Amino acid sequence: MPLSPNRPGQGPVRATAPASPAAIPQRISVMVTGIFCILLLGAVQYAGSFLLPVFTAVLLFFVFMPLQRRLLAVGLPATPVAAALVLGLLAGIAAVFVLLSGPVMQLADNLPDILHDISARLQSLQAAVMSVLDGVGDSDRGFVPDLRQSANRALASAEDSSNADVMLSTASGALTYLAEAPAKAGQVVFMLILLFFLLSSSELIYLKIVQSVSTFSDKRVAINTLYKIERDLGGYLGTVTLINAGLGVCVGGAMWALGMPVPLLFAALAFTLNFIPYLGALAGVVLTGMIALLWFDDLQSVLMVTLAYVTLTTLEGQLITPHLLARRLAMNRVIVFLSVAFWAWMWSFMGMLIAVPMLVMARVILEQIPGAAKVANLLSDDTHPRV
Repeated sequence: MPLSPNRPGQGPVRATAPASPAAIPQRISVMVTGIFCILLLGAVQYAGSFLLPVFTAVLLFFVFMPLQRRLLAVGLPATPVAAALVLGLLAGIAAVFVLLSGPVMQLADNLPDILHDISARLQSLQAAVMSVLDGVGDSDRGFVPDLRQSANRALASAEDSSNADVMLSTASGALTYLAEAPAKAGQVVFMLILLFFLLSSSELIYLKIVQSVSTFSDKRVAINTLYKIERDLGGYLGTVTLINAGLGVCVGGAMWALGMPVPLLFAALAFTLNFIPYLGALAGVVLTGMIALLWFDDLQSVLMVTLAYVTLTTLEGQLITPHLLARRLAMNRVIVFLSVAFWAWMWSFMGMLIAVPMLVMARVILEQIPGAAKVANLLSDDTHPRV
């Protein structure tokens, strides 16, 4: 490498080699790709209110397709079959809301008693803290009275404001849900209408997908991919739904046997949260333990309730689900956890619910692409690669 001319009082300075002309377009391509990915993530998050019902409708389309194909095979027209399936789904959603409306109203009616119980527990906590501070030695005579007064004021303030704070937060949460209810209802209606059009035009959609590829082998791969998405996605969601329903029944029965309030809500909570791998079970344990801590007076009952929930979810996650869920549907646990966390960040709770079904569909599609087979193998939990 050439040396630059000497400067006064300095030694020779090595000249900087110019960048290779071929490296400049490559660097620009990398930067453009990075900027595109960032903008794409922002667009997906911003358009979540539109994309979420679209993705949900597409997932439900593949789930309902095998049933619709059987009904069409007996000679029933496509449009009435699609309408019947969508109306059946709507009836199921309405039945869930009607079933839970009673326990929710019961919980709202018992809210004053719950607030009174929280106030009583704060008083017990204040007495316990004062007794501990009274037992401190005389060596801290100058510090303990100030600490005792501070703790007394803090607990008394919490006691005075607990009812008001809880009522205010409850009213604020109710108003928030009421304000968001029309938008959420609109998303559900949009999802159901889109699902109806997808089901009623399923044969045309599949035909257009097959016609979009040129060679006969590619057409066969395309139709096999569609059928495999139906089998794997329907098998996964169907199996997981049955498992979660059984878990909800067991959790509800356990909460009823242990004396927890409104056991039906705990059953619905376990059923819904268990669609979210790992994080759902953890959230269920934490929520159940907190409610038990407020409901029972003794620590043994709280531990029994928490242990029952942990035991049931552990048996489901470690024994029942691996046994019933086909090996071909098992997913890489690390990728599943990252997917749930990512879609929770993107689309909150509903994103977590559809994270794994979207991962299953992506894996099936990648398995049919020769250049992406290794990526599909990364998503699977199979120790024998299929590449």
